[in-house]
Amino acid sequence: MHQSMSLVVVILALYGTTMATNLLEGRGLMNVCYDEYGCFTSGPPFGLTLYRPFTLLPDPPEVIDTRFLLYTRQFPDKGQVISRHTTLDTWDHTKATKILVHGFLDSINSTWWSEMKDAFLQAEDCNVILTDWSRANYFPYTKATANAQVVGADIALLVNEMIKAHGANPADFHIVAHSLGAAVAGYAGHRISGLGRITGLDPAGPFFENTDPIVRLDSSDAKFVDIIHTDGSSMLLLGFGTLTQVGHVDFYPNGGVNQPSCDKTSGKFIHTILNLGPLDILRPINIQGLFATTLCSHFAAVHLFTNSILDRCIYRGFSCESDEIFRKGECILNANEGNFMGYHASPNKALGRLYLDTQMANKVPYCINHYQIRLISGSNFAQTKAQIGLTLTGSQATQSVLFDSEEPLLKQNSIETRYIPLKTDLGMIQRVNIEFKRTGHLISSLLYSNKWAFTHVIVIDGDRQTNATFCAENNTTVLESGSTAIFSPC
Repeated sequence: MHQSMSLVVVILALYGTTMATNLLEGRGLMNVCYDEYGCFTSGPPFGLTLYRPFTLLPDPPEVIDTRFLLYTRQFPDKGQVISRHTTLDTWDHTKATKILVHGFLDSINSTWWSEMKDAFLQAEDCNVILTDWSRANYFPYTKATANAQVVGADIALLVNEMIKAHGANPADFHIVAHSLGAAVAGYAGHRISGLGRITGLDPAGPFFENTDPIVRLDSSDAKFVDIIHTDGSSMLLLGFGTLTQVGHVDFYPNGGVNQPSCDKTSGKFIHTILNLGPLDILRPINIQGLFATTLCSHFAAVHLFTNSILDRCIYRGFSCESDEIFRKGECILNANEGNFMGYHASPNKALGRLYLDTQMANKVPYCINHYQIRLISGSNFAQTKAQIGLTLTGSQATQSVLFDSEEPLLKQNSIETRYIPLKTDLGMIQRVNIEFKRTGHLISSLLYSNKWAFTHVIVIDGDRQTNATFCAENNTTVLESGSTAIFSPC
């Protein structure tokens, strides 16, 4: 019954969309053309669809007034206003060009864009262009999403002029865009043949999820498209990003939903109410103030990317089907090379959905060290249930952890693998101590052995891509409950 009703709703929605489309097309209200920018539509697939039931046409280019500021190592602080009509004196066509694009309600005056610009210039001798479209990215959101198409066309017109008139290589251009800016980057890439790379920093989800690829950023928009997802909750939970895979490689730090130290849903609601009043849609918003609360996870992608440029952390992502499977330890961290999230991402390394953990979203330290422990049991005993403590001694530090926060059921000749993230880099692991303590009550003691045998311990360092096997010293493989054995490199 419910399936039938759902089908009826969809049919009515599509029928209503068709009727509305025909009516608006007849009145000429669905399309607009702006000379060299081309034509734009508010009809399907950009509007009047199931996931975009209503949208608007973009404003004229002169109203949107996209502006570009060029920075180089010679002029790192004072940006030069450029356009396709200027001489581009300080722009060097032989060097890579990074084009940064902000999102909804944001502007190039936010500190994170200045920090990213400075990081790029510190890392390499390149051209950095900040794209300012803050005159057209305001409420209503549907108008901003429409204006994003014209901004994308503006970027494409500039880049194509640089290629045609100045001999630049399209592969040398890299667009880095946040939130709604990621849609801008997609529109630009669609118009630039052979564009080198687009990095989408938590691409906006509302009005883009489940839409046609031409509406949103996708892997066809550049030779290499890499994505960092940090706020992928549904819009009902105040998630501003998406979990949908849209690039050649999509990274999901901390699962891609809520980032460490950032408010989750309840906190977002509270702080949104405190930060936004009923008249705020009529005046500028303190985006930096909102970042600290409601938008913390959404802007985490920006900070993680800038941090990757500065090499404060080497963010290695690991191939896995889902974050849940990743956390269960079911994806071997050195089964493949992985890929590096952020600045060092490569089209020649692992692609698809990659997972990793980080620390706080808005200040150092950011790194998490990814370890995986494999315990190989012997055949001496049938089964047991135990709490297993590990002390990992490395060349840089020693740390004690639980193999599993729960009490795992161990069986003879079994291999148990767990993922263990640590804030401390232990260095090269030199020794592993295993403490075995059977758990349970009087009845369960009849089912679970008071002794257990571990034959080997394998420690995988996912970040270093090393794997070491340890054997019990003095052949002490059988442990009494409450005792500890020392395992050294075999």
